[in-house]
Amino acid sequence: MPLNFSGSILLLSSFLLGLRHGIDWDHIAAISDISGSCDSRRQGIIFGSVYALGHAAVIIIIGLLSVMIGINLPSWVDRIMEPIVGLTLILLSIWLFVSIYLHGRNFKIKSRWMILFTFLRKIYIYFHNKINHHHKKEMVFYDYPYGLGMAFLIGIIHGIGAETPSQVLLFITAAGIGGELIGAVFVTVFVFGLLISNSVITLVISYGYLNKNNNSNFRLVLGTLTAVFSFFIGILFLFGKVFYLPVLLGG
Repeated sequence: MPLNFSGSILLLSSFLLGLRHGIDWDHIAAISDISGSCDSRRQGIIFGSVYALGHAAVIIIIGLLSVMIGINLPSWVDRIMEPIVGLTLILLSIWLFVSIYLHGRNFKIKSRWMILFTFLRKIYIYFHNKINHHHKKEMVFYDYPYGLGMAFLIGIIHGIGAETPSQVLLFITAAGIGGELIGAVFVTVFVFGLLISNSVITLVISYGYLNKNNNSNFRLVLGTLTAVFSFFIGILFLFGKVFYLPVLLGG
C-alpha cells in the first residue's frame, strides 16, 4: 500500500527518531567507552560500529515483534537494565579517577565493561585456585584486548534497555497505516537513522581520543571529563533519574 502524506511524515519521523535515539546519553557513554579503549583509530571505528550493529539487531527484533504480533518488552526490563548500565558507568569513572591519580598523564583509558569482566574473571580464578589448591597447576589470569564479540554483546545489552513506548507506538501506527510490511519498513528506517548517528559519534570519539593519543595533556583532560561525565550519568541511571538528562535534538 503506497504511503500517503501522513505516512510520509511518519516515515520521516521514524528516521529522525532513529537519529536522535542514536545520540542518547547512554550511547555516547558506551561508544566513548569502547572506541576510547582501543589502540588505534581504525580499531576504535570498527569496534564502535560493531557495538552499533549489536544495538540495531535488538531494535530490529523488538520492532518487528511489535509490528507483527504486538509483543512489547515489559516495563521491568528497563528497571533492571538501567541500574546495570549505571553501575558500569560508575565503575569506569572510579577506575579513571584512580588511574589518573596513580599514573597521571601516562594512564590509558580502559573500557568499563572490560574492567567489570576482568574483575569477575579474577574473582572466578581466585576461588577456582582456592578450591583446587591441591592441584599442582593453577589457573593463570591473562588480560586480553577488547573483542568484537564483546562489543556486539554490549550493544545487545544496551539495546534491550533501549526500547521505549513511543518507538513501539510509532511502529504499530505505521503498521496500521500500511500493514505489516510498511511497519517493517519503518523499523528499518528507524534503525538506519540510529546507525548513522552512532557512526558519526564513533568517528568523532575515535579521532578525539586517538588522534591526540600522544598528547598527554589532552589525554589527561579528556580522561578527567570522561570520568566526571560517566560518574554523574551513572548515578542518574542507577537511581532511575534518567529523565533529568537533557533530551538531545528536542526529542
